[in-house]
Amino acid sequence: MEMLSGVSVDTFKNLVWLAAFIVGALFVIGSPVSSPLKIAARTVSALLAATVSFAAANLAVVFYILAHLTDPRWSVGKDPTLDSPQLSAGPFFQPITDTLNDILGSLTGSLNNAIALKNAFLTMPDFIIAAGWAFLLLLPLVIAVRITAWFIEKEQVRQIDRNTRDLADIRAQFGLAAFKDTAKWRS
Repeated sequence: MEMLSGVSVDTFKNLVWLAAFIVGALFVIGSPVSSPLKIAARTVSALLAATVSFAAANLAVVFYILAHLTDPRWSVGKDPTLDSPQLSAGPFFQPITDTLNDILGSLTGSLNNAIALKNAFLTMPDFIIAAGWAFLLLLPLVIAVRITAWFIEKEQVRQIDRNTRDLADIRAQFGLAAFKDTAKWRS
């Protein structure tokens, strides 16, 4: 038995949000941050991770629906299923009516499959549109992550320069020779 067989469309929507929240929270949890810039970087990274997981989960639901097109969950409250009438006759015409009942049964089964397919395609846009909005939000988030990383990198380079100058001052106070090439320490 499949694990998601009893999950409704609304539950799928809630599970998508829950997955995004959990992934975003996992990016927030971790080592303590020391500056407001690193707090901003961690927050933007968490938003980026949550947005990616939201888009991926929505697309996963779309693929799940595509894999289970004739599932009755997609047609709940949309279109009723068709039932074939059962023809009956006397003993002489029974073989003919049985054949006609089989033909009508397969025809209504095919029509029910087509209705289920149509309803599945009517259910999927909710998830596709949500994934599209998430992908649209990814570009500004990626830009924000890159900008905060650039600021953090600039601050780290300044800190390395300060540390190098401080080390040179300490070496000079003790009468030791200064470093000839400080660029080696940056790479």
